[in-house]
Amino acid sequence: MRVILSILLWLPISAQAESIIILLSDTQQIYRDMAAVIEPGHPQQTRTVLLDEFIQSGMDSNAHTLVAIGTRACESGIQFNPAQYRVICTFLPSQTFEQLVTHHIDAIINQQSVTAVFMDQPLQRQIDLARLIAPNARTLGTVFGNSSVYQQEAFERLANTAGFTPQHAFLDERQNPVQILTPLIQRSDIFLSLPDSASFNRNVTRWSLYITLRNRVPLIGFSASYAEAGAVVSLYSTVQQLAEQTNEVIRIVEQGGELPAPAYPSAFTININRSAARTLRMELPESETLAQQLKQRGDGQ
Repeated sequence: MRVILSILLWLPISAQAESIIILLSDTQQIYRDMAAVIEPGHPQQTRTVLLDEFIQSGMDSNAHTLVAIGTRACESGIQFNPAQYRVICTFLPSQTFEQLVTHHIDAIINQQSVTAVFMDQPLQRQIDLARLIAPNARTLGTVFGNSSVYQQEAFERLANTAGFTPQHAFLDERQNPVQILTPLIQRSDIFLSLPDSASFNRNVTRWSLYITLRNRVPLIGFSASYAEAGAVVSLYSTVQQLAEQTNEVIRIVEQGGELPAPAYPSAFTININRSAARTLRMELPESETLAQQLKQRGDGQ
């Protein structure tokens, strides 16, 4: 009887201890920071593990939920998705997630077993912000790379709806960014930077900041560092905001609900570079006011 009792007491503790695995793509501090917000937010015990360690262990776990932070973790979660896992990918771009799902569609048990919280902003929200800070602007420009070019049709449609004439170009690694960006920015009243691959982002950030400032064209960035480097405004979601939204998805699972559809960040941050705004003679409201105006407009995804 004592043996049976000890087994009964041990089973729920063991199952609970492995109920949620937080899977980190690598050792980057930003992944660990996100896990540090997610892990304490649930009554069930969680285990945070690096992707390489998880693969080496044979992925033998009693976990029913896998929270994959970053692209590599998400791809492994999709590719090796056993029937008992529900995979919540987070902290990765929307286009990357869509590419992963398309590439590994045969590995997915069913479409309800995988969802995501994207790190990039919906295009509608970005264009609405452009209209808010430049109400008299006529043209809105952007440049596309290999990963972001799929947004071209939506960019044209949403820009037109917002009263802009869209201006855009395509840039790949073989082209000179100055030759592509200079005429594009010169025919734009306001310029929107869209996230793409890491190498594309580094290349475009450097030159777009320089060329927009030289031509006195306001630039909207997609990260805190963009505003610090000279973008008039940056629109992004912080690690804390993305982690809290991921926690909301986990709570739905814990309460027995179905996974929600993949989603853009619901919470966001606006960072204004006042020095850049003064240089361009732009009078902008406080960031909190802009954020409230943006929320009132809505941001259909």
